[in-house]
This record gives sequence, structure tokens and C-alpha cells, in this order.
Amino acid sequence: MPITLDRAVVGKAFPPYAVTVERGKIKEFARAVGDLNPFYLDDRVGAASEWGDIIAPPTFATTFRDDSLDYTAFLRELGTDISRVLHGEQEFELHQPLQPGRTYLCRAKVVDIYEKTGKSGPMGFVVRETTVTDADNEIVGTMRAVTVVRL
Repeated sequence: MPITLDRAVVGKAFPPYAVTVERGKIKEFARAVGDLNPFYLDDRVGAASEWGDIIAPPTFATTFRDDSLDYTAFLRELGTDISRVLHGEQEFELHQPLQPGRTYLCRAKVVDIYEKTGKSGPMGFVVRETTVTDADNEIVGTMRAVTVVRL
């Protein structure tokens, strides 16, 4: 029997969470994705740059996680379970680079739910948007993630 996603979840905001960016994690991430740009890896190049330090690769924010979030509970609220979920896509819009030693506040919310029928049948799409702000509450970037649910 097909399921239907609960559209009442659109607009749901999750509790904000803080992330402090670590220098070693930036370098580890850059190496893991195969991006050996010296702005990400070389402290001397970073110090001489316009930012005064190394910066994180644009997709580094994908590592930002709220460990207190009960994703299973959210899926129940949505009307599904983990066996039906796939990562669909993710995009990043940065207004300034992420830097080591800085703490950022992340605020996530569900901005859309829609359905489509594909080759394998009906699918639901849950769009979450996370706004990342700095200590001055300036928006540093926005992440959008689409979760696909087999209906």
C-alpha cells in the first residue's frame, strides 16, 4: 500500500545547533574529496590570503550535523521510515568562506514536500534548507538538501 508524506511538516524548524570548524577537519575533508587547493591545506598560503587563514572547501558544510536530532522520529512524523529514504541532492550557496576556529549557528527547516512519478514508481521529495550564520548573525551560507522517499 503506497504511503503519503505528511505535508504538515512543511515549515517545521529544527532547533538551532552550533558547529565550530576545526583546522584539521578542513584539511582532512579537502584531502578526502581530492581537492589539494593550497587555500584549504597550506597554513602559510592561508595566512597570506585575503582571509588571513585557510578556508574550507565549498562543500565542507555537508559535515555539519546536529547530533541531538532524532532523525527516526522526524521520519515517523513525516509518515515514513529509513528503509524508504534516499539522499537525492544537495547544494551549497556560500556568501563567505568557512574558516577554522569560528563557530557557526545552523538553523534547519523543511521548506517543501512534493511528489513525482518516476520509472520505479511514485516518489516523495522533502526539501530541507539550513541557514548558516556567523557570530555577528550574518548569513555565511545556505545548504539545501533533498531527501527522496519511495512511496
